[in-house]
Amino acid sequence: MSEPLIFEATEQNIQDLLARSMQVPIIIDFWADWCQPCLQMAPVLEKLVTELNGQVLLVKVNADEQQVVASQFGVRSLPTLKLVFQGRLVNELSGAQTESALREWLAPVLGQGQTEEEQLASFLEQIQLAMAHGQGPQAEQALRHALQQQPDKHLLRAALVEYLLSLGQLDDAQSVLAEIAEDVPELRPFRNRFALLEEVSEQPALALSELSDRITSAPTAEDLHLFGMRAAAAGQFEAGLDALIQLLRNYPDYRDGIAKASLLKVFDCLPKGDPLASRYRRQMFNALH
Repeated sequence: MSEPLIFEATEQNIQDLLARSMQVPIIIDFWADWCQPCLQMAPVLEKLVTELNGQVLLVKVNADEQQVVASQFGVRSLPTLKLVFQGRLVNELSGAQTESALREWLAPVLGQGQTEEEQLASFLEQIQLAMAHGQGPQAEQALRHALQQQPDKHLLRAALVEYLLSLGQLDDAQSVLAEIAEDVPELRPFRNRFALLEEVSEQPALALSELSDRITSAPTAEDLHLFGMRAAAAGQFEAGLDALIQLLRNYPDYRDGIAKASLLKVFDCLPKGDPLASRYRRQMFNALH
């Protein structure tokens, strides 16, 4: 069964629908029953969206029934079209439009000329920007929807696991990771990160912020090791590596020299050739010699 391309928006579902714009452009059509130009343009819009077959979605808003939504978008006349892509308003039109005008209006956001890899890279870039600007829940929803459509795109799964780990949602992150049983390069670093957590699973379940305060005020070997492993598992690699380097320098014999082994395990969690790994490998070598 194919995915729907046309949706009716309400105040309750508009945010969920907008979250889809992280993956695909969305036309928001503000209309009303009494608006003849709206009714004339509706079949043109629907035909165009159907022909584009998933390259764009149509969200219809009855401006009389959904006045709050219309107000949020600053709609002053009907019909009004808003084009939302990757979480932001990119264009708008007022008045009835011809099919050719609508095609021209959509062309810049349809990814024409982009390879599949370029489209994926652009999508992931926008996901990161959304997260950086406090739109994590919307970005997460967009990632989950994209994964439903393309479960073999391991970079999407990696981005979702990374986000869940950053929130401390370990069980959810591990569940998403476990959906792929085979060993694939994109997911291998995350399996290694869960191995870090497993290694300290019997240690006290302290918050990272509390551990950070403890190693700042009175660092013990135990706290440095625990913070280093858990911070790295959460994606705070620099902070985790700093703690493990400090452990290596100040407590080289702690647990039979576990600091070096732990550093090597954290390096395995970083992408091949990562400059952070290179920098801390040099620091490890200097501390050992």
